[in-house]
Amino acid sequence: MENTIEMKIKSNHNNWPIISDGFFRKKMTEQLIKDEIPLNAIDKIFQNSINILSNCPNPKDEAPNSKTGIVIGKVQSGKTSNFISLMALAFDNNYDIIVVLGGTKNILLGQNVARISSYFSNIPVEKLVILATNANESILNPAAIKQFIIEKRKVVIVGLKGRVRINTITRIFSDPILCNVPTLVIDDEGDQATLNTQVSRNSMSATYEAAVTLKERLKRHCFLSITATPQANILIKTCDQLSPDFGSLVYPGDDYCGLEEFHGENQDTYIKLIPDSEPNILEDMGLPISFYKALATFFVGGAVRRYRADSGNHAMLIHPSQRKFDHQIVLRKVNSVLNEWTDIARTKLEGIDDISYQSLLTHLYNAYLDFKNDGVILPSFNELEKNILECIVMCPDAHICNGDEDASENSRFYKINIFVGGNLVERGLTIKGLAVTYIIRRARGVSNVDNTEQRARWFGYKRSFLDVCRVFTTQPIKDDFSSILEHDDDLWATIERAEHRGIPFKEIPRVFVLANKMLTMTRKNVAKAERFSFSEWNKQDLLLLNRSSVERNIAYINDFREKHHDLIELLNHRGVNKHVLIKGLNFFEVKNSLLGNLFFPQSSNLDSAFFNKLEEAIIKSEINPVVDILWIRDKEHETRTISSTGKINQLFQGRNSTPGSETYYPGDSSMVSVSRSGVMQLQIHFIRPKNMPEINYYSPAFALYVPVQYAEKMERLVGQI
Repeated sequence: MENTIEMKIKSNHNNWPIISDGFFRKKMTEQLIKDEIPLNAIDKIFQNSINILSNCPNPKDEAPNSKTGIVIGKVQSGKTSNFISLMALAFDNNYDIIVVLGGTKNILLGQNVARISSYFSNIPVEKLVILATNANESILNPAAIKQFIIEKRKVVIVGLKGRVRINTITRIFSDPILCNVPTLVIDDEGDQATLNTQVSRNSMSATYEAAVTLKERLKRHCFLSITATPQANILIKTCDQLSPDFGSLVYPGDDYCGLEEFHGENQDTYIKLIPDSEPNILEDMGLPISFYKALATFFVGGAVRRYRADSGNHAMLIHPSQRKFDHQIVLRKVNSVLNEWTDIARTKLEGIDDISYQSLLTHLYNAYLDFKNDGVILPSFNELEKNILECIVMCPDAHICNGDEDASENSRFYKINIFVGGNLVERGLTIKGLAVTYIIRRARGVSNVDNTEQRARWFGYKRSFLDVCRVFTTQPIKDDFSSILEHDDDLWATIERAEHRGIPFKEIPRVFVLANKMLTMTRKNVAKAERFSFSEWNKQDLLLLNRSSVERNIAYINDFREKHHDLIELLNHRGVNKHVLIKGLNFFEVKNSLLGNLFFPQSSNLDSAFFNKLEEAIIKSEINPVVDILWIRDKEHETRTISSTGKINQLFQGRNSTPGSETYYPGDSSMVSVSRSGVMQLQIHFIRPKNMPEINYYSPAFALYVPVQYAEKMERLVGQI
């Protein structure tokens, strides 16, 4: 009997029955067990999938329905296993077609096709058809796919993320029947390529346009972006067609080692600095000392694993730059040293004494001592020496991994491997048993968080050999990842807090901690973020002119004022400048009881979104602010010239006359002096357009003073523009 679970997710209040142990789930579980994944971990994987699927449209609802979601994991945390488990669950719950946009390069597409086929290998073709755009194009047509659906076969279509391949898939759904078939679209590495890189030009990039067209063609679907670096997806405008309606966090298993392990409190154990004084590995000379240390560390670490009867793969990655020419330079240097060390090690293993071994021995013994000084439990060097030499002999020439030449396929013939690469090894590609990384690649100037974090191939499920994992890198890269750890923790906490409060994903304040000013969130051609910067005075620039909304706002303001009637003070300046003041209110009370209930003009620079961002920034800056509220010209309100777009010509009244004169008024902005030092001030103005006789009522407008000490604390934050 099938087990049905009623799921209710706070973020969208979706509620439909999820079949949790159907045919495809059971078959997927069999494969995961074969991969020696513990049952409790399998249950966790499928619980994640249930949570995600419950946010998607119910495929039994026949009315058109589409959603866009994002699934956020950790770099190298097994996202592929999670989304294939989601596919199994979707098939059990009446989704019939799943489209997987499987990367921008053929190697990543091939990796996805192979993984999907492997996990579903125990399912007969009579029940499931897996097609790839680069291998099955002749049957990627409406007639063939419709026949599969008629025969009650589930269909998986895997394609590259590019205009041509996505359009090939889209043409399938030109059929009026197929476009109504419940379909799940999974965009692997969903922050890459699919998003609009022409948004700043008010245009659409080719891949983005193709993805949007695919979405528009599908009447009943969910489009899911899968990524560990969601900065761009979160920062794009919420009106964008790929902006997520919901988000799900996928927590890694207990054996996962990522930012916290490598770049947290114990980072000095795992991160080894390359001295600034050293020549660069790319310079026209030999290899730097730090590289010899890294190479020796790699072989000693491999020997330690062999001594412990760990038969897993053992790998090293060298990431010098994005340029393929540079890869060839490094490859030649590395292979030259490898060949030399292999000859020496083989001679020593044959029992032949050679004076050249002393130089190699020095490198190896120093690496051994470094491990020992870091607290690694080791046998004596003499016990380990033979294993070290065997590791050197077992290692083939280094493998190139880039767009011109991908020799990583050759690595499956060896247990010990060294890889040299650039862009191809920084996203999506998993290097089995990666223990030592030598990385010097960093953009000049400001770097992006998402691109930088994706280079961390050293993350992954490696708890069993974490003690022999090391990253050799520069101080700026080390600093980058320390900041990214704080940023990543904050991003996850922001999403968790929103889900707990029941805040829809689109309404999450886009404010994040990012203290390192040499980092920005993502690519500027996709989404823009800026450092949090508040003027002392932040003034509403547009006036609300909808009468019913204005009356509603006034009612809320009056109710709030009445609630605090006992605190009212009168400020009696000469003439019309008679104000009402309430001191010492908690900002969060003012935000929740007053500001959060008001209507604001669309596109105003001071609106609900502004106050939501400010609230989030205050929380993250650990400020507990007090705010004074000032009703400006409480008895005799003011008139201002208002443009046709609603723009207020001048909200503040300036200084009037000179100090000491009977008519002197220091100006609205100087009213902050009535507050105590370090206190926020919210001014409420009532304005009637003097150039619009048809508007015969006053509309409230607001100005907020932010003390400089608060603004300085919030400068470590970045937010959506």
